[in-house]
Amino acid sequence: MKLINEPVTLEEFGELIDLFEINECEPRDGHLVHKGCGGAIRIGFANLFYLNPDGSLDPGDDGFGIGPTRVPYCEKCDPPTGPNYTHAHRVPIERAKKQ
Repeated sequence: MKLINEPVTLEEFGELIDLFEINECEPRDGHLVHKGCGGAIRIGFANLFYLNPDGSLDPGDDGFGIGPTRVPYCEKCDPPTGPNYTHAHRVPIERAKKQ
């Protein structure tokens, strides 16, 4: 799944994952493949960080922000490029607005 650089809420981020799985993946021979190219769907991770008012990412108390979450990706369309050939991205998350 191509991760966007635009900030989203946690709920919107979850919806993006769900939409990718529903609209772009299909089961084939016991595993998921990408409908567009037939590449295998793998699981990588995204590091989620709240977005500060100045546009910077909030590292949180431990430097890892909100923390990692699992995300599906097509190994053919969006090959991993991270350390040790992993699929990892930083994703800015909008803070919930106070009601």
